[in-house]
Amino acid sequence: MITVAEPLKVGVFFGSRSVEHEVSVITAQQAIAAMPADRFVPVPVYIAKSGAWYTGDQLLQLDRYKDIDRLIAASTRVTMRPDPSSGGELLEVDGRRGLLGGSARAVARFDVAMPLVHGSNGEDGTLQGLFELASLPYCGCDVASAAISMDKRLSRTTLRGAGIPVLDDVMMSRERWTHNADAVCAELAHQPGFPMFVKPRRLGSSIGVARVDGDGELRTALEVAFGYDTSILAEPAQDDSIEINCSVLGAGDDVRASVCEQPVTRGTLSYADKYLSGEKGKRGAKAPAGGMKSSQRIIPAPISEGLTNRIQETAMASFRAIGAAGVTRVDFLVSPASDSFVVNELNTLPGSLSFYLWEASGLHFDALLARLIEMAIARHREQQATMSSIDTWLLTGRPA
Repeated sequence: MITVAEPLKVGVFFGSRSVEHEVSVITAQQAIAAMPADRFVPVPVYIAKSGAWYTGDQLLQLDRYKDIDRLIAASTRVTMRPDPSSGGELLEVDGRRGLLGGSARAVARFDVAMPLVHGSNGEDGTLQGLFELASLPYCGCDVASAAISMDKRLSRTTLRGAGIPVLDDVMMSRERWTHNADAVCAELAHQPGFPMFVKPRRLGSSIGVARVDGDGELRTALEVAFGYDTSILAEPAQDDSIEINCSVLGAGDDVRASVCEQPVTRGTLSYADKYLSGEKGKRGAKAPAGGMKSSQRIIPAPISEGLTNRIQETAMASFRAIGAAGVTRVDFLVSPASDSFVVNELNTLPGSLSFYLWEASGLHFDALLARLIEMAIARHREQQATMSSIDTWLLTGRPA
């Protein structure tokens, strides 16, 4: 356990230029409401859809997001230096002139970052890269594992190489679709064939995902999916399978698996199914459920102990295969008739934070958040002990 003389300031980053923007706001408010107030002080960093950063205590109030223009006007626009001298400082910015004043006034600072941006420009490794450049501790995956997990094709290729069973798919590019949509439709009708699911390659929260049962629906589904990504995946529908999910927490060899859950809603879960529900957090704010409503899942999943153990072991193996850290939910498609399964996808931080699976495993949400922060600090200390530069200058012409 890491002990500190005063509460750590946790920079909670959320929003951003992503079609999952609102999902990220929900996740951040949920985490802030559950964060242990005696150990951590949340410093909200809201990234607007324009890409501008804002901070201020009013960003901690969920109801304020109903009028986003007014909320932004009441907040302070900030930025951060992308180098080790930043010290986690958030510097005030003037929208017209850039940094205010010659010394760029610091209006807030944080000790550790918790990136809770869903989707593009956050979950995909971009924010993690900024924190690496600034030499700041941050929760969750590093740049490489975040990028791998976000890319469904890349993550499946990685898992397949590790001997982990994954769902087959066919990838199509927007360029091919633009030049010959009829040929793309014909190829997908042949392989994977109907029924199929069409989805953007690098998105989550069921955005742009559609089930396609015939030719008449395929073109529309592709047009929608290609609007969200430069490539899409088409995969055979697994009508005889059930979904079983398991979360993994840790880093390296020190990982553990949660209990399993079975979502019971049939078909593709919508955005509303997943996120529009609420409960009280420790800070008194009503925080949306962030994940499927409790009535839509069975915990623990009603499967055999043997199958549960195999799924948990495979979830941990998948976590290690992509080099993940923090908390990740691994989604499986299970065939009850044969007790066989494939890994469908990995949802790394922020995902749904998987808090409901960990609460069912004996680890409450506040303790889960504390563990994520502790792991971030421990990893940063390990990185600081690793040589990243050689104390020589080859351009002088002198040997090292």
